[in-house]
Parts: sequence; structure tokens; C-alpha cells
Amino acid sequence: MILVTVGSSLPFDELVEAIDRFVENGSIADRVTCQIGHGKYLPRHCEYFRFTPNLDPYIKGAGVVIGHGGTGTVSELLADGKSFVAVPNPHVQDDHQAVFLERLSRVVPLLWTRDLADLPRLVGQARQFRLAARPGEKLTDDLRAYLLRGARPL
Repeated sequence: MILVTVGSSLPFDELVEAIDRFVENGSIADRVTCQIGHGKYLPRHCEYFRFTPNLDPYIKGAGVVIGHGGTGTVSELLADGKSFVAVPNPHVQDDHQAVFLERLSRVVPLLWTRDLADLPRLVGQARQFRLAARPGEKLTDDLRAYLLRGARPL
């Protein structure tokens, strides 16, 4: 199963629509589940849901994750050692997801693209492309713990 996640902030209909088209034409033959968030496009060839309180069961059940290039998502996938392809959402302010992925790819082997046409090829590569999990290094867990402690800025 392939999980596609667009995050919870901004829609990324272009990604969901491209994946749906690749499933329809057979370029991606796996079962695909899409987390579509606030998107308007509703997949016809993939299972989908808008939001869930916890993506972990979906991530654990996926052979490959295709995700937006958000720092939290990418950091968690790297920490889990999960095979993934990142696609920066072009609608984010200052194109910061692409900047993040570009800089990160200089120090961490990483599959990412701006070009949605690359996805079937990269999904194939992702099956063989896996980093070792790094337990205890989840950025979002560290941030959540920091905020729950009621920490105040310096």
C-alpha cells in the first residue's frame, strides 16, 4: 500500500490528482490511500480520508509514503526509516518546503521532486531506497514535549 499525505495546513490537489491519474492509467499499480486534508479534489481510483488524529498506523502499513515536503513529515519518515518520496507543495509561503528538501538532500540521501511526472519512477526507486531508522530522533515529538512543558521563549 502507498500512503499519500498532504498535511493538515494547505491543500495539495495537484499531488492527489496526479496520483489518482497514475493509478487509473496503471503507472502505479499498488493500492493507494490518500490523506487529502482541505483539498477539493476527491480521488476516484484511490481510497481517501481528510484527516485522522494519528497517521502512524497508516505510515506503518505503507510500503512507500508520498508526502508533502513539510519538515515534520519528512523528519518523522526519516526517523522511522520509512521509504518515501517528498514533493514540495508549491503553494507554501516562500517555497520553504523545496528549500528544506534541497538543503536536506545535500546531507541525507533523499528522494524528492517538484515534477509530478517523476512520481511513478521515484515510487519504484523508493521500494529499494531505505535509511536505517533512528529511534528517539523525532523532531515533532521533541517539539510537542517542549510545548507541553509550558516552556517560555528566552
